[in-house]
Amino acid sequence: MSITKTYFLCPISEFISPPPTGPLWLGSIIRSISAPQYPLNRASVVAVADALPPVVETDWKKTVSTEKGLGLGVYAQFLQLATGGLPLGPEVNVEHSDKTTNVFAFDTVTTLAFEPTQEYVEQSVKAPAVQTWLREPRQKFALVSELFIVTGLKLVKGAKIKYSTSHSTTVKGNVGIDVAALGTTFGPKGHWTHATNDATESNRESEFVFAFRVKKLRFGRRLKLEEYNKGAFMTVGGKRDDDECVLVEDVNGARIKTAELVPDVAENGNVYCVPA
Repeated sequence: MSITKTYFLCPISEFISPPPTGPLWLGSIIRSISAPQYPLNRASVVAVADALPPVVETDWKKTVSTEKGLGLGVYAQFLQLATGGLPLGPEVNVEHSDKTTNVFAFDTVTTLAFEPTQEYVEQSVKAPAVQTWLREPRQKFALVSELFIVTGLKLVKGAKIKYSTSHSTTVKGNVGIDVAALGTTFGPKGHWTHATNDATESNRESEFVFAFRVKKLRFGRRLKLEEYNKGAFMTVGGKRDDDECVLVEDVNGARIKTAELVPDVAENGNVYCVPA
C-alpha cells in the first residue's frame, strides 16, 4: 500500500521518534499540520482500543514529481522602444518552468491507523491542554475553532530521501523588424536561458515518523469530526531567482538605455543584456 494524498509529510529537518518514546501518537491532537511534533494532549492521549492491524511493507520507494510551465508572448516590446516604434514580426517566445522531484526510499514502512468514534473524540478533547486552548479568547469568542486529531502514522526505517528542484527561463525567437520603405525585413535573432538546480539527500537508519493522517475537529455549537486532506503530501519548493534578463543579438545595445554590458562565455566577450 503506497502513501496516498491523505497523508501529510512530517518535518524531515526534525525527525520525530515513533511512539511510545516520540510525541506523536494515534489520537494526538495538534493545532497545526505543519507542526505535528507539538500535540496538545501529549501527556494525556486516550488509548486506542480498536486500531487497525499494522501494515508492514519492505523495499518501499516513491517518486513524486511536479512541473509547472508558463509561456508568454509580446516580450519583445522593448525592441519597439529601442527601434523607434517600428512594427515587429513574430513575437519572442518566453517560457518559465519550475520542477520539483522528491524521491523517498525506505527499507520498511509500517502503517498504523484507526477510525475515531464520536465518543473517543469527546473523551480526547477533555485533555487539560486542549481545554485551556479552547478557553483562550481567540477560540472562546470565535464562531468556529479547529484542531486536528491524528488517525494514521507511517513509521519508516532505513530511509534514503532526495529532494531536487529546478527553475528555468528560456527566451527564444526570431523578431523581424518590417521596414516598409525598403520592402524588406531584418532584425535580431535572440536567445537566453537561465536555470538553477538544487538537490539535497539524507539517509537515516533508525525508525522515525515519516507521514501522518488527520481528521479535523470543528468546535462550534457542537463538536464535529470531518475528513481533511488539503495540502496533503506536501512538496519542497525553492526560492526563485528574480534576477532575469533577455539577451538579444544583432541590436546595438549601446542605444538601449536599460541595457547592461555583461561577460558571456559562449560569445567569448561581452554582450548587452536588457532587463526583463
